[in-house]
Amino acid sequence: LYKILCQRIYLNQSKRKTLHASRFGNSYRKMLELRPRVRTGGGMYVLKYQEVRKIQRDMWTEIPVGAVLESVYYRYLYFFEDGRVMYALTPANPVEMIPRFSKMLLHGYGSKDKWGVWGRYQIKKDVVKIWVSQEWHDVCFQLKVIPSNAVLHYDMGDKGVCTTMQMEKHMSSKSGNFDENSYDLVVYDVPLNGYFRFLKDKRL
Repeated sequence: LYKILCQRIYLNQSKRKTLHASRFGNSYRKMLELRPRVRTGGGMYVLKYQEVRKIQRDMWTEIPVGAVLESVYYRYLYFFEDGRVMYALTPANPVEMIPRFSKMLLHGYGSKDKWGVWGRYQIKKDVVKIWVSQEWHDVCFQLKVIPSNAVLHYDMGDKGVCTTMQMEKHMSSKSGNFDENSYDLVVYDVPLNGYFRFLKDKRL
């Protein structure tokens, strides 16, 4: 059973399409526990970003003195076993976004949503690279799989592994060329504590 699971997961997700069971004492159960992977189905990864913005006051400002202007947005990732991924950047919280992703799953690959788009991903060691196309540009993310929430001293009762990923790079390009010398490559600052957490949901 564990061997079949490892073949199903790693031969699809990893770049080199090899298992290397000997590195885990020829134990496929140990491989599942220790080798980085992304979770597919049964939920999605969510990154919530909050920022308090400074209010620029002038004679037209109607915001009361003492008010706090907060910006909140979410990034969502839903992974498939075959290297496809659904992605969304939106102010919508998970309660609203889960039914949207569920509807995209129902209609299949290429289905459209107000915020959700399709892309692809690949894993090499503990690094996940994601490429998605939006109407105005292509986006590329590089994430690092965190093997256990204990590493971050973060535990919400989820005893699973590979339930957290840290954003390391965020880039965009209108031409879809993410080489360092690309003429239209834009590299963004990544948020501090920019972690995608896996949110379980039976509808996904």
